[in-house]
Amino acid sequence: MSDISFHALGPARARSGEDPLVAFLLNARRLPVTVSARDVARLDSHRLQLLLVAQKQWAEDGVNFDVTDMAPGFREGLERLGLSSDHFDKELLQ
Repeated sequence: MSDISFHALGPARARSGEDPLVAFLLNARRLPVTVSARDVARLDSHRLQLLLVAQKQWAEDGVNFDVTDMAPGFREGLERLGLSSDHFDKELLQ
């Protein structure tokens, strides 16, 4: 199982319907995952909640879950929503 599933978050959450992140996470369950946050202009609480739940589930499954390329808007959103801006930094999780 060396394949890594990759998803790039859009600049903002889709307001019409379900965010593509949900479908991605459901389809990538039990696979190593990389989520790029390079294009995120504003992180909202819904997306953050999805990422936190997924991070915990992947950790319980013993599978890598990485959030990479965190844009300034993503990091600012983490702080605005009560987390450290380096919450998803891999080096700190080890």
